[in-house]
Amino acid sequence: MARSRVPRLYRFVRDRTAQAEPIGVVLVLGLVLASTTVVVAFGSAAIGDVQSRSELDRAENGMTLLDSRLSTVALGDSETQSVDLPTTSGGYTVDPDAGTIRIVHRNYDGSNDATLVPNTSLGAIVYRSDGASIAYQGGGVWRSYEDGSAQMVSPPEFHYRRGTLTFPLVRIEGSGSATGKATVSARSPGQGTPVYPDEATYPNGANYSNPVENGTVEVIIDSEYADAWGSYFSTRTDGDVSYPSSNTVAVELISIGTLGDFQMPPETQGITVRGMDSGHSLQDFSFTVRPQDTEESSFANLDWSLYAQQGQRQFEIHVGGNGVNDCNEDVALSLYYSDDGGDTHHGWYSDDYLETECGEVNGKPADGDEIWVDVDLTPPNGTADLNYEKVKNDNVHFKSGSKTLASDAKFDDHPPDPGVTYTSGDDEDLTLLTRHYFAKIGPGFDLIVADGNNAGIGESGSSGYIYYGGSGKVVTYLHITKHNVTAQVN
Repeated sequence: MARSRVPRLYRFVRDRTAQAEPIGVVLVLGLVLASTTVVVAFGSAAIGDVQSRSELDRAENGMTLLDSRLSTVALGDSETQSVDLPTTSGGYTVDPDAGTIRIVHRNYDGSNDATLVPNTSLGAIVYRSDGASIAYQGGGVWRSYEDGSAQMVSPPEFHYRRGTLTFPLVRIEGSGSATGKATVSARSPGQGTPVYPDEATYPNGANYSNPVENGTVEVIIDSEYADAWGSYFSTRTDGDVSYPSSNTVAVELISIGTLGDFQMPPETQGITVRGMDSGHSLQDFSFTVRPQDTEESSFANLDWSLYAQQGQRQFEIHVGGNGVNDCNEDVALSLYYSDDGGDTHHGWYSDDYLETECGEVNGKPADGDEIWVDVDLTPPNGTADLNYEKVKNDNVHFKSGSKTLASDAKFDDHPPDPGVTYTSGDDEDLTLLTRHYFAKIGPGFDLIVADGNNAGIGESGSSGYIYYGGSGKVVTYLHITKHNVTAQVN
């Protein structure tokens, strides 16, 4: 009997299937091997990254501990300290040349600069691994990353509060390096060396003394952690922070203006108000005016002002009176302000708040021959009210032009303002008025002395007192000391 033949299509499929089985096994094995290789490769990289970050974190913790210990050495609380740093695959080293600092008092005399701290090395104790670093520098701890960015881990010894800058310059000297386990030993000769205030003098012979007057104080730091230094300066102060070049940061603080007791400047010169805080930050402003000869029995023609101008803003304080010859005579006081260049103005006037006084001068008993006027522009609330009216004719400096009284004198610029719109004949407290207009013309201006009609005021015998809160851009008191720390990495 003849055997039946298998269809050709069946035989074709059967043969192909038989060949595919070993090929499939090979493909599966290949995929498994490839997947394993990828997993191992990426897994190893991930594990390496985790290990690297872990080591950097441990090094950071070690540097933070180092910071707390070395600060006691740097600031004289301890003569020596020794710190064991974590074991890592990176390296620790003392770099006495890492970073520099310079401090300059710009325009200290109105036109010239004085270098308070010349270019000085800060030094650092540095940990480096895989393109990243952590450093103890300037009394703080800083961390940099592979992409070049940097951040502060713990703050440096730079302390700014309410106009006082205290800056112990911690300088790291020494040598040594180690990979893996490391120990840092540090010592200091003792208390720091004063830089400011100090017996040293400016080029013009003035002492390095507080309060700091004129110009600005600029701190310039060159460091691979400059960005982090700058962020810290911006957080701690409202000073002007700039980046003059790569790895360089500078912070500039304004020196405060006249503060406290002052001698009345001569005519055309002024009382400098600088760095005043926003709002009603003026706390106290008073002064005494005397005749040209302090023993004169009268003011020949009392017509005297302090004025300031900032662009379109004009401000004038006027003290006046004709024929002021006797003790206890009334003296006129007026305040003038314009914010449109004098087209309209706010005017406030009193003809009986001030009066002449007589008394002992230079050790002589009062005999009617000594006369003066005490002007307190910030008396206790309720002590003095001024009337809203035209006062431009009373001015010494801002006298010409339109005499129009502003009809929209509304006080709503600052939180203490009452939100009132004043019209002719209204009264307001003198202290509120003075603080309001100082805030309007501020934060920096000069109150210039102006004598009218040969008023005969003796500025050399006149004086005053001014006090106001400073902004976060101001440095009033500067305390700089140098602290050298010798470190050894073993």
